[in-house]
Amino acid sequence: LLNVTEWNSSILCFYSCDGKREVVTTKLIVYRALEPPVVEPVPALAVGESHALTCRVPGVAPIKSLVVVLKQGEQTLRRETFEKNHQDEPAEARVTHRVAAQRWHHG
Repeated sequence: LLNVTEWNSSILCFYSCDGKREVVTTKLIVYRALEPPVVEPVPALAVGESHALTCRVPGVAPIKSLVVVLKQGEQTLRRETFEKNHQDEPAEARVTHRVAAQRWHHG
């Protein structure tokens, strides 16, 4: 299918078996290509100061399939799913995690 414009659609499939016409319905899940995530800038912090680190992913569809993972090096700071959000239309995902500046942090 190309150029699907309805975010909440159903597909009907008609068939005949032994001369009897049947129909099967299924929901069409429309995915939108992901736009690049946006990490909001973090100001310069003194050791011990904290700041809310926010990552936004605009225009996600379907958002219930998205998983956002915030990492610092190999360490996972936060992992968030949106599986309880059943919105079909594109939506912005936002994940926030409070970080505290440490001496070994840089850049």
